[in-house]
Amino acid sequence: MFHKQSILRSSFYSIFILLVASALLLASCGGKPAVVAATPTKSAATPTPLAGAAATPVTSLPSPMPVVPTGTPIVPTVTPVLALDTPTTVIANNPVPLNQSEVATVAAPSTSSAPTATVQILPAVVSSVPTSMGAFALISGTTAGVIQGTVQPHQVLAYTLNAGQAQPLTLIMESPFNDVTLGVFDPSNTALLDPARKLRAWQMALPAAAQYTIQVIGGATTENFTLTVKLPLQVYFASGATSATLTGTTVNGYLFGYALNCAEGQTMSAALNQPPSIATIDIYGLDTGTILEAASNVSSWTGILPETQDYVVEVIPTGNQVVNFGLTLSCTGTPGTVNNPPVNNGGTGGGSIGFAPNTTAAVLQGTINPGQVIAYTLQASKNQALLFKVEATNKDVTLIVLDPSGNQVFDPAKLYANWQMTVHQTGLYTVKVVGGAFTELYTLTVKRANMVVIPSDTHTITVFGTNHGGYIQSYSVFLSQGDTLNVSLDVPSTKAYLDVYGVITGAVLSFSSHLSSWKGTMPATQEYVIEVIPTGGYLTSYGLTISDK
Repeated sequence: MFHKQSILRSSFYSIFILLVASALLLASCGGKPAVVAATPTKSAATPTPLAGAAATPVTSLPSPMPVVPTGTPIVPTVTPVLALDTPTTVIANNPVPLNQSEVATVAAPSTSSAPTATVQILPAVVSSVPTSMGAFALISGTTAGVIQGTVQPHQVLAYTLNAGQAQPLTLIMESPFNDVTLGVFDPSNTALLDPARKLRAWQMALPAAAQYTIQVIGGATTENFTLTVKLPLQVYFASGATSATLTGTTVNGYLFGYALNCAEGQTMSAALNQPPSIATIDIYGLDTGTILEAASNVSSWTGILPETQDYVVEVIPTGNQVVNFGLTLSCTGTPGTVNNPPVNNGGTGGGSIGFAPNTTAAVLQGTINPGQVIAYTLQASKNQALLFKVEATNKDVTLIVLDPSGNQVFDPAKLYANWQMTVHQTGLYTVKVVGGAFTELYTLTVKRANMVVIPSDTHTITVFGTNHGGYIQSYSVFLSQGDTLNVSLDVPSTKAYLDVYGVITGAVLSFSSHLSSWKGTMPATQEYVIEVIPTGGYLTSYGLTISDK
């Protein structure tokens, strides 16, 4: 979600500000409401997902967004962004020639012999003037910029941008009628973002070091538009290192972004050397979206990561201050793994449950003896929706679920075979499969929904995925009682259809309806899970639009 802030500066910048017509700073629109208590359900909310391969990740976009003033000449970045500690490593294979001032090696926070982390600084080129084609570069020392202009009905404006291989790119489009959309093409004119999708927000790790073309596509009327472009700096830990401290400055009071790749199940920490009154952080996954909202107003965070992907950490100066900061980043621990089928180890444990990359479900099968207990663990993040379902031949195999503190989340005497909940804390959860009166085969289905935040200004977000191998894909959104939920797929129900359920109240839209679009009023304040079910269990690529209006 995004909102706008003033970018007024100190007297030092007063002359500069006179040259600027206007600028915007987009930020997260507030913390997540209180977590709803877990409630059992005695019937499955949705069909069991089919086993399969990975699905295309969610594109749930982060906030806040930095703003570069428009209407003034902006020159390419030729000076270092970071305060450097004895550069020793130069990154090869950049898309444009870089001199030493454009590559920084930042020492890790220990002795002089400690491993180093390398930060790649690439001059981005985009246009600040909405002509048929144009180019400009980010202000020196920033990692994002804004293009503002006017586009005629159905006009296509094109801008070029240079970026490195695997460098994250985020685009956010705003216009009065929300119908100015985007397209992105690589140098061979292959669409990375097909304009036919009519997206206004998009992000991905770029496939190669190259010059990319961004299209701004007019809607039904002449409109002013604001396009935010973000290119966080890539951070690589040196061999043997799991952390590093980066130093930098929030030039002109703009936020500053770093990107690093970490694995599912690892513990990530980010800590500023400034209090929240000076600067805060937000964190988002390039595939899964927001991890830590800017509205949380914190300067440090530690948590277990939900997916293997690039994570972007942004330093946000409070009140648009120019802040000199140190940011310590680390990724530690062993990545999560999938054990399928489970190992029946004398009732002592079945192993850890992982998920294939960018999927939201796992299915485990095995044999359980009378009274045997087989335990599994999985990682989950605060406010995620989890669902457990066990099926067995004689229907007498049941569940026990423990939170990261070891507390039972429901009374085992209830003999539940299905359980769904909103997670109260980030950590390692345990699900135990309990044998009945017979030796029997069982199937354990675990779903962990991707969290989606609907922007407060547009009230709409579109996410994309692929049901590889027939997996159901799950997304969760928090809504209050009486709110409207409007969901639609961009594929017909012959390819994929929807179901919707609340983690407390259960089914809202039954999968048996086979609908590809639906609108309704929410019965309670809770997390709602929206699932995309591939027809016939086949691979289906889709766009899912979620709106609260």
